[in-house]
Parts: sequence; C-alpha cells; structure tokens
Amino acid sequence: MKNNLLSKAKSIHEDIRSWRREIHKYPELSFTEEKTSQLVQKVLTDLDIEFKSNVAKTGVVGLIKGKGGKTVGLRADMDALPIFEENETNFNSSRNGIMHACGHDAHTAMLLGAARILKEMATKGELAGDVRLLFQPSEEDWDDEGKSGGKRMVEEGALDGLDVVFGLHVDPEHDIGTVSTRSGPMLAAVDTFEIVIKGKGGHAASPHLTKDVIPQTALVINAIQQIVSRRLDPIESGVVSITTINGGNATNVIDEKITLTGTLRSLTQETRELLRQELCNACEVVKAMGGDYEISFEYGYPVTNNDPETTKIAITAVEKILGKENVQEADITLGAEDFSYMAQAVPGNFLFLGTHNPSWDKHYYVHTPTFRIDEDALPIGSASLCAAAIEYFDS
Repeated sequence: MKNNLLSKAKSIHEDIRSWRREIHKYPELSFTEEKTSQLVQKVLTDLDIEFKSNVAKTGVVGLIKGKGGKTVGLRADMDALPIFEENETNFNSSRNGIMHACGHDAHTAMLLGAARILKEMATKGELAGDVRLLFQPSEEDWDDEGKSGGKRMVEEGALDGLDVVFGLHVDPEHDIGTVSTRSGPMLAAVDTFEIVIKGKGGHAASPHLTKDVIPQTALVINAIQQIVSRRLDPIESGVVSITTINGGNATNVIDEKITLTGTLRSLTQETRELLRQELCNACEVVKAMGGDYEISFEYGYPVTNNDPETTKIAITAVEKILGKENVQEADITLGAEDFSYMAQAVPGNFLFLGTHNPSWDKHYYVHTPTFRIDEDALPIGSASLCAAAIEYFDS
C-alpha cells in the first residue's frame, strides 16, 4: 500500500495545489486564520471527516476513524508572516504586508491531501488505526498570554490520547524529491530578551556631568559577544543575537537610557539557562561606569526533539516511497518550531521536505519576500504524512 501512496497523492496534485494557492492568495496572521480555517472545514466536510473547530482559537482538529486501537496525529500550521510579497504569480498575496513566506500554506494543503487519501483508505477498511488531523494556528507568533498555537492546542487537549505525532516543514535548501530528519534535538529553543541600560542624561557639551549610556552599551555589547566564545563549552551550540538598539533623539543630547532586544538560541536546557545567566552577567559591566540596567526574558519555544523510535518509523516510511537515497539526515539548526510543544506531549517526529527546483538559479529562502516552492513537492509531502501514519500502524 505504501508504494502506491505517492501515485495516489500525485493523482490529486491539482486539488492540493489549488488549496495551497487559495490559502497563499489570502494569507492571515497568527490567531486570525479565519478564512483558512473555513477552507479546511469545507474540505473536511466534503470528505465526510468529522472535526472540531475553534480549537486554540482558530484551529481545526479532524478525526479519520480507521480500525481503532492506535491514534496518530498529523500536524500542519496555518499562519502567515507580516512580509510584503515580491513574487509575480497569479496567486500572489492579495493582502499588502502579509505573505505566506514560510510555507504554511503548503503545509495545510498537504495535510488536506493526506486526509483525502487516508479517508479513502478508511472507507475501504484499509486504515489500521485512527488519524487525528491537527490544523494549528499561530506557529509564527504568540498571543497576549505568551502562548503559540501549538502550545494552546496541547493545553486544550488536542493531543490527548495520541500515540505519536508527525509534522513536516518545507525545506528550500534541499531539492525536490528529498526528505530529511534526525533523531534527537533538531531545532533550537528560542528566548527573547530586553535590556534597558540606564544612566544619567545631559548636554553633549558636558559629558562629565552625565553617566553616558552610549559607552556603557558598547561595553555590554562587547561582553555579550564573548558569551558564546568564552563562556559556553565549544562542544555545545548556542547563539546570542542583539537585533535592535534604540536610544537617543538629538545630536546634542546624551540620553539617559538605551534599549537592546534580541534572542537566545540553544539545544539543551542547560545551555538555555547558561545563556540567560551569562547575559545578566554581561550587563553588570555598566555598574562600573555608574550605570544600571534592567533585563527581562520572554521564554519561547523549547527544543524540537525527535523521539528516536518515532523517527525510525518516519525514516522507514519515507524510504519506502522515495528510496533510501532520497532520505537524508537533517542538519541541526538553531531555528525554532512550536511543533516542539507537541513533541513534548507525545512521541513525535518532524520532517523537512525538499522544495527547491534544481533548475532554478538560486534558492528562495523562508521569511523573505521572494520565497517560493516547487509545487511538485506537494504530493510528496502528502504521501510522506500518510506513509508515516501507516508505518506506525504496521509497526
């Protein structure tokens, strides 16, 4: 059966592509995915798949009933990004400043394609277990309570009773026809920080009467740059990035404060705690110059950690439809994914789906205005999700 999954997915390629383009044309930001949710609900209704809407605000959870016993979760995220699209297609974003620049339109369409295939199998009595379809809002951002869509879905019970969960993400760095994953940590934990350096303001002609925050901030930045190189074990992975600096409004005024913001990225809880503590230590240098500081953290997504046994199942499944030569070990990267919350709740595996056309003269990366995928990857993604679920049942 698994050997036929790719041909089944290719036979509905036009539908998957149509869903993807419709979602792409009408992108919606985190927790506002109303139109996308309605499309998902319509397709599930047409497929006679029962579902629950308004999960985690705008999410949809569907259920394909097979022979019971085991239940597999398949996840797709639905939100877009605040980016102005610069492509030239007939399905470009119709909403200025909002774009599906991370492939979530494709993720949703591919899960709908998988749902169609699995529902057909269930109707024929060929599906050995139940499949829960997790259409998740807000992977890119979080709400006023600091919760993303993945975290809210876990808290609201969308994963209760699941035995495993699988998800996938488009990968513009690898060619179409390839899939990659790895056991253990694959994507980083990410936390954000805000540092306010406080001094004493005054006239630029009388710096001796001030506690100038500009040189204080320079010292802090220099100290921060030494955290990874001198405070973190070289065998471990971590990144501290200062991404904004705000302060000062006039050329003849020494301001009294400067605000820095940025991110911390790590692959273990120990490194995560170390980076936070060392960031605080780095800020202490301002006190030698008469300044002070305030620091705050917003804890983000945890490490995406693929369960070893579930990963073996996913690899075996995809090898059966693509061949061993096209299934690769994924690199560890310091990007972050809120699939991590689901993989904490139940054993999980996350796949990367190659979407680069090798004939293109360059790669079109995620989170850019020109991001694009080769849509021939869509049925491969649908088939991969189906294969993972079926392989788990068979195992």
